[in-house]
Amino acid sequence: MEADPDPAVRPASVSRLPLLASVFLLVALIALARPATAQAPADRALQNAGLLPEGGEKSFTFDDFSGPPPRDWLAGNPPPPPFAAWSMTAGYVRREPKLASRLTGVLQRGDTVNVTACVPDCKAAKAWAILGADGAVPLRALRALPVPPEAYGSSAAARYEYGRPVGGAPQVFAAANAKSKVLRKEKSDFRLAFVPNPLMAQRGWLQRPDGGWMRSKDIKLFTPSKFEGVHDGNQQAFVFVRRKAVLQVPRDPKVKATKPTPEQLLARTVQRYDHLPLLGEKNGRVLVPGGSLAAGVVRIVRPVPRPHGIAATDRWVHVDLHEQVLTAYEGDQRVLATLISSGKSDKKSHMTHEGTFKVYAKSVHTSMRGKPWDDYYAEEVPWTMHYDDGRALHGAYWHDQFGIEKSHGCVNLSPSDAAWLFQWIPPKLPDGWHSILAVSGKLATAWVVVEDPSKPGHKPARKLAAVEHGRVAKR
Repeated sequence: MEADPDPAVRPASVSRLPLLASVFLLVALIALARPATAQAPADRALQNAGLLPEGGEKSFTFDDFSGPPPRDWLAGNPPPPPFAAWSMTAGYVRREPKLASRLTGVLQRGDTVNVTACVPDCKAAKAWAILGADGAVPLRALRALPVPPEAYGSSAAARYEYGRPVGGAPQVFAAANAKSKVLRKEKSDFRLAFVPNPLMAQRGWLQRPDGGWMRSKDIKLFTPSKFEGVHDGNQQAFVFVRRKAVLQVPRDPKVKATKPTPEQLLARTVQRYDHLPLLGEKNGRVLVPGGSLAAGVVRIVRPVPRPHGIAATDRWVHVDLHEQVLTAYEGDQRVLATLISSGKSDKKSHMTHEGTFKVYAKSVHTSMRGKPWDDYYAEEVPWTMHYDDGRALHGAYWHDQFGIEKSHGCVNLSPSDAAWLFQWIPPKLPDGWHSILAVSGKLATAWVVVEDPSKPGHKPARKLAAVEHGRVAKR
């Protein structure tokens, strides 16, 4: 606690109460006098997911709305609409051309947009760029195409290769030269993204999205899984094989048992990620065409009834935490069945929450961090669909072990499955954008039902409540 000033030097006419009142009045007057800047996000989940630009919209303050439009447009002025442009800063897309309007999307530096009109016009000091029916951004945040190379690294159009450090904490250099300035060191357990640059890779260097460089010898590149789920429209139960196994065939008690030949063994062998019809279950084994397999070798995909409250025209996703299976439905029609990796149930901070949710935001790629005490960091995770605060359905480029618990709470999908689901789940992300905010922008989206049917006394979802922050209900 700060000590009072010396009474001998404090003016007798000044008392503490009027002084505090004056301070509060001054703060209130300043707050009222300041023009509105970036809207405080109504949805806490957007912040938890790291979707909002760090530090807010630094270029979207009142000062940036005063003065003429940018000088770097073609011919010194914005071209007449319609025209394409790129975002020179991270910022929000709003439903209407005003700062108090709802957020409907997020642009990162280098993202591209299509401007269909300006309000009040493109030469006005405080012009808004209208992005068709998708929203509006301040025109001053945009620049003429083409996107310069230094702005491309983390844009929505960027695609990456990925890797992890080996042998300690390798350095990031300012240039592809070991004698150049060291920008920082990366931790050994980080999962990092690199902009493909075959020429520099041949010279032993990997390009970071922010323009830095790392030595190829310090990085082990990942080989993302090529696994894909099933889209055959079959509504019956079936199994995914978790690991290579040999079918146990029924034995005729009247025939003497003999050792199977190599050819017979090969014919009975099933491979990881094979899928087979489920004919039944008996004594800890699953019956499939040609024989049976131990229950622990497979993951079972079962039909899931549509919960009451989800319309026959709605798109919804079901996550079975026990079987580590995701199924996607259009009403009652299953359109995808695949394996996932959910959070580790033996660690509370890594558990995937049960409940009924809505996908509230979609991002082409976004970086994910753990808690302050957790060094977990996965950079530019692709095809991210947020549904439960910071938890999301997303592609996982760092492992190929789908069908077992492995994540920090999210639902890991193979890159191919995540890309398909991202396109299938509404709303459609406009070309060139980084993120679209469904719930904040009041846009149609998909339900996500997460449950563990194996729990004693489990009751499936029957009635859905109103959505708030992506979450509907927790069970």
